[in-house]
Amino acid sequence: MSSSKTIEELLLASEEGTLDPADRQQLNELLRSDPESRVKFARWQMMTIALQDATPAPSKNRAHASVVPAETDRKVWAERQIYRWVIASAAALLIAVTFRWVQLETRPSAPVAETAVASVRTLSDEPTSSGVAVVTQLVDAKDAVIRDASGSTSQSLSVNAALNPGSVRLESGWAQIEFLNGATVVLHGPAEMELVSAAEAIMHRGRIRAEVPPAARGFVVRTNDMKVVDLGTEFGLEVSEEGSNVQVFDGEVELQVDEDQPQLVGAGKSLQRRSGVGIGLIDSPMTPERFVDAAELQRLAETQENERYQQWRLASETLRKDSRLIAYFAMDSPLKGQRFLTNDTVPRNADLDGAIVGATVTRGRWDAKPALQFKRPGDRVRVNVPGEFGSLTMATWVRIDSLDRWYNSLFLTDSYQLGEPHWQILDTGEIHFSVRASTEANGDQPSVGPPHYVALSPSFWNPSLSGQWLHLAVVYDVENATTTHYLNGDVLSVDHIPDHQLVRTTRIGMASIGNWSTPLEPDEHFAIRNLNGSLDELAIFAAALSPTEIKEMVEHGKP
Repeated sequence: MSSSKTIEELLLASEEGTLDPADRQQLNELLRSDPESRVKFARWQMMTIALQDATPAPSKNRAHASVVPAETDRKVWAERQIYRWVIASAAALLIAVTFRWVQLETRPSAPVAETAVASVRTLSDEPTSSGVAVVTQLVDAKDAVIRDASGSTSQSLSVNAALNPGSVRLESGWAQIEFLNGATVVLHGPAEMELVSAAEAIMHRGRIRAEVPPAARGFVVRTNDMKVVDLGTEFGLEVSEEGSNVQVFDGEVELQVDEDQPQLVGAGKSLQRRSGVGIGLIDSPMTPERFVDAAELQRLAETQENERYQQWRLASETLRKDSRLIAYFAMDSPLKGQRFLTNDTVPRNADLDGAIVGATVTRGRWDAKPALQFKRPGDRVRVNVPGEFGSLTMATWVRIDSLDRWYNSLFLTDSYQLGEPHWQILDTGEIHFSVRASTEANGDQPSVGPPHYVALSPSFWNPSLSGQWLHLAVVYDVENATTTHYLNGDVLSVDHIPDHQLVRTTRIGMASIGNWSTPLEPDEHFAIRNLNGSLDELAIFAAALSPTEIKEMVEHGKP
């Protein structure tokens, strides 16, 4: 297909039914991105309808066509005039609607849903994932990482993280991994297990306990010299320098050594294959207590959760006494039944309490701690923070369900006046922070000052992060003229602010947590920028916190 095909050529091919897949993709892209093409499409459709309806049907009695009373002629003429008026009006209406769609679609304040014309999608537009398993528990886990299949990159394991094929390593503690086929594996460190697919793994070292319900039958675990096929059961597998040991706790497995014929091994049976010994499987003692199951791991996780919650509470009690705090919303007091959010700085300033609008109480990082959930366009917490400041630091724990707005608010001042900050996440996964550097235009008076400097982080988001608690922080450092974005205590980016765009006096005033602005007039609209997710703890400092201090907040507060 030539890339120079015009919209007219593509529409003609569509009408004739000769569009190939490449042409259809080009047409879809033009209708999505080019307002003029959408107008031409609307005109083309109306012209096609008009031509089809205006073409006379063949007469069944052509011989009598010339014998028509004058009254009938007038009636037909009148009907045609009405029909032409309807067609013209419909065409004008469709074109007007199309122009209005273009105006709304290009309006920066609030995106609108695309029409059916512009939302034509192909399978290639649908998001995809190569994940094969999910981490559902981490207990006392140390150095828990996964390397990709190539071994070139690695990342730390976190609860609710989706796992692609690769090698999971755990130096100590436990990790519960649920494969997408339905099998659940508890990995006991030190261990290394390679994820091959949603129904297969390779055990290189360490211990696992696998629970395989009937729907996941056929789950396979290999070692360097044997293959275990689960037939809907519960078994343990240990791989060490001494060899491999399989213990069946319930049901049965199919066990194959090298090229030998598979054999069935039932419940209560333990078989071992010793390294470097030229013999097959031998009986060995059952030791189920050495293989932690999912129920026991849950009890261990609850103990760990309580310990971490108490650790955070101690750190929070110290933090709220920090003299650099402007406002601190720990969200640790009971939120159910109250519609205000307590400011927890010490000494306490009740004037900084927030008003909860729409947002609902949900589970926080721990069962014992609440958080606020933002879902609907009106959900927000309204605050009023008076005063003037210099450097700023904002830090929060956030659980993002999805980034389905152009702008997803964390903390936004209402009118965005000179010196006021905006902190939000773009739908691309980039974190946006800016401080307005100019005055607002007023009547005939233009704004005075340079445009604001927007510090955008690299995109951190991918769908596998949905539902995970993330720590986000931003440091606006006036002295060093920098804006630094943090994710989970690690630096995402550092922006150097040009001197003419550096705002040395900052202020907040009226603002919203998890949303932006509010209509001032009955018929006024507001941009939809609500966060789709939950917030648990928000701290605002009148200072530039150091990387070490940000890291400590994460260590004390991670779930």
